[in-house]
Amino acid sequence: MADGAGSEHPAPGPGGGTITTMTEPAVLELGTGFRDDEVTVLLDGREVWSGGGITTDYSIGLAAVVPLPGPVDGQPLLEVRVGSRARGAERLPGPAAAGPVRLRCDLDPAGAMALGTAPEGPMF
Repeated sequence: MADGAGSEHPAPGPGGGTITTMTEPAVLELGTGFRDDEVTVLLDGREVWSGGGITTDYSIGLAAVVPLPGPVDGQPLLEVRVGSRARGAERLPGPAAAGPVRLRCDLDPAGAMALGTAPEGPMF
């Protein structure tokens, strides 16, 4: 693909044609509880994304969708820092994980962070 969002791998198809399969990038959904926050996302200690003024849009239940670099070897540590009020970390699944990796980060009203696998539902 020209935009680099995924990679295409031709595979043999029926009748000698090809079927194109997509490898989806891993994403982190910043969900509920964000209020004009400075957010930094690190992968194995290296900053991969940061943004300011991050605020949850409660009409869709999201503040931002962060693409994570890939492919990655092993099970890298994903860390999310929300200013000085919250911080959390989670290991990404290894290369053997089936399907695209979707993680989600939510904050409760007191600022406690829940970071883990995104629930089933619409993908943004």
